[in-house]
Amino acid sequence: MNGFGEQILSIIRSKLFVKLLLEFLPLGLFLTATAIYDIYIGSAVLAVTTLISMLAVWLLYRKLALMAIITGLTGIFAALATVMLVDPMWVKMKPTIVSLVFGGILGTGLLLNKPLLRPLIGEDLNLTERGWRIITSRWMLYFFFIAALNEFVWRGAMHLYPSHGPDLHISSPEADKLWAFFKVFFLMPFTVLYAAFQLPLLNRHRDDHSKPMGGGGAFNKPDGSGSPMPRLAPVPVRSSNG
Repeated sequence: MNGFGEQILSIIRSKLFVKLLLEFLPLGLFLTATAIYDIYIGSAVLAVTTLISMLAVWLLYRKLALMAIITGLTGIFAALATVMLVDPMWVKMKPTIVSLVFGGILGTGLLLNKPLLRPLIGEDLNLTERGWRIITSRWMLYFFFIAALNEFVWRGAMHLYPSHGPDLHISSPEADKLWAFFKVFFLMPFTVLYAAFQLPLLNRHRDDHSKPMGGGGAFNKPDGSGSPMPRLAPVPVRSSNG
């Protein structure tokens, strides 16, 4: 298998991939509930499943990344506010707020010459300091882009499908579903695709090519000791870059 394929397998078998999968699962359930019922039922499902997802990651690894904590707690708050205040604006603005927070944190770190992506994701990607600075700057720009794009989509959907009820500031069910489809079927795949395009950069700036990317095997012991299960052992990457 070529080097790029081995990198993909290494990521898929890593703790980072398992964590991302558990964090994305509530969004899929949110879309399903929103499509079948409405955004308020979807938001309630999102709050509950996000909490379950955070607990699952904690039980598996006895650790939650700062990024996961901020994203999860903000998502739960926004979902509950949507249900209790009967206003979907809260859950729709959550990606904007979180993206601006992450972009601001990463930008501040770069100004202080302290790439803060590593403590945010809670995993060591085995990068050189230059590699951390480059990948941090790329994700900073990504977060700012996502914040602007999310605002454009949910506000644009309200204009495209205006509400005809007494509360004109509350979006219509059609606008709610359009935004939910954007979040799950565009935003999630786009994030994964963007991360995949960073693999060549990660490979060029690794400080130890004998170590797997993504925080090691998916089923390492919670304290980080021990070896992963044999069938899921990380695949060593043989780089053609030397």
